[in-house]
Amino acid sequence: MSQKPKDKVMRVEIHSMAGSPLVLENVSTFNVLLSDGGWLGILPGHTHLVAATVEGEARYTIGEEQLTKHISSGILSVADNVVSILTTK
Repeated sequence: MSQKPKDKVMRVEIHSMAGSPLVLENVSTFNVLLSDGGWLGILPGHTHLVAATVEGEARYTIGEEQLTKHISSGILSVADNVVSILTTK
């Protein structure tokens, strides 16, 4: 499996008020459910953004592997290939 160039991947940080953050490196796609009921797809180079999320499954890709992670509702921000989510749980 080949490594993607650094400008083609993102870092995802999920910060919970209940514990240590989950940090995902080399993420090439990230999809999360927004508070308006729609999905937001984020790719490397995405413009800066702040949005409210709802509880559900986030979908992401690292290398060729597609994964999911259950997250609580919270606030998402995107800046400089870093996706940060502060969740309530």
